[in-house]
Amino acid sequence: MEELLYWIWFVGLEKISIKEKNVLLDRFDSPRCIHALSGTALTKAHLLREEQLAYFEQSKSLEPARRARDYLVRQEIQLLTREDARFPESLKNIYTPPVALFAKGQLSLLEESVKIAIVGSRNPTVMGKRYAETFARELAAVGITVVSGLAAGIDGQSHWGSLAELGGTIGVLGTGIDVCYPRANQKLFERMSREALILSEFALGAKPLPYHFPQRNRIISGLAQGVLVVEARKKSGSLITVNHALEQGKNVYVIPGAISEPQWAGGNQLLKEGAKLVTDPRDVLEDFIVVDRHKSNAISGATAHKLPADPDERALYELIQNGYRSIDELVVQSGLPVNAVNSLLTMMEIEEIITVEYGNIIFV
Repeated sequence: MEELLYWIWFVGLEKISIKEKNVLLDRFDSPRCIHALSGTALTKAHLLREEQLAYFEQSKSLEPARRARDYLVRQEIQLLTREDARFPESLKNIYTPPVALFAKGQLSLLEESVKIAIVGSRNPTVMGKRYAETFARELAAVGITVVSGLAAGIDGQSHWGSLAELGGTIGVLGTGIDVCYPRANQKLFERMSREALILSEFALGAKPLPYHFPQRNRIISGLAQGVLVVEARKKSGSLITVNHALEQGKNVYVIPGAISEPQWAGGNQLLKEGAKLVTDPRDVLEDFIVVDRHKSNAISGATAHKLPADPDERALYELIQNGYRSIDELVVQSGLPVNAVNSLLTMMEIEEIITVEYGNIIFV
């Protein structure tokens, strides 16, 4: 707990940038060691500017950190330092990695599962909202964790789409983890704090300052294996996320839009530059899951059906063969929770083994 106190103090040094904090940690090993340094020692090391040295000396009190620590305990918020085993490995080697992350919710979502970031306009069209929610819902249904920024527009729709399938979703904030922005997302913010996961590298109480959002975008792309752009103008924060993704060697996917609409111009430009065009969630999934798009339908009958490889899918397949054709029946007979059954059925649909029509399951 004592070490945690120094980490909270260190993260809270707002006049020292993330880049400078990384340099200090690389040089002096831990926040406790940094706290023990004098201004004279830092001057000799040439690690901080003159005006920062006075700020550093004036910020040595640990009392604010103690109050913050007590708040974290009460609110069940974790601080994952880069020394913590739960700190995402994928963030350790990005350009200017976060020194620590405040986290609230389901930390298991940080474990090694496929993650796709979905980004786009804060003022999307009706079509953009629909695409964001649909793609997020279908990706979540097969176990993909959706990452976004919990902002208005495409971000929010993506998170809601994931939650609709009881899927995993991670929101990376441009504020302190105790600050909901925009306020219109309060309900989503609270639900994700319980059922999903929210993260922030900023100190408690940090306001939604303009430069925070481009900064947090490197974390959104860093957590994910790929970035899907739904709807974005030529100059938008979404393209900053894409630039980070390209630097990190990640896949970039784009839903195409009308060439006459500025709302879609950024995404269309990315397509011209080589991003992968997607019109169906399977276009994303095929990079991470084997999707058979060319299965022949020439042979009919149960013996022609493609057998699932996954044991749970195979068990559902056998139940369907035995005449259990509704989701309610499959839940009862399999003993699996309804969200697991839905996810498996969606995977079987993607593999073109079954189709679901009006709640009734039939073989393709």
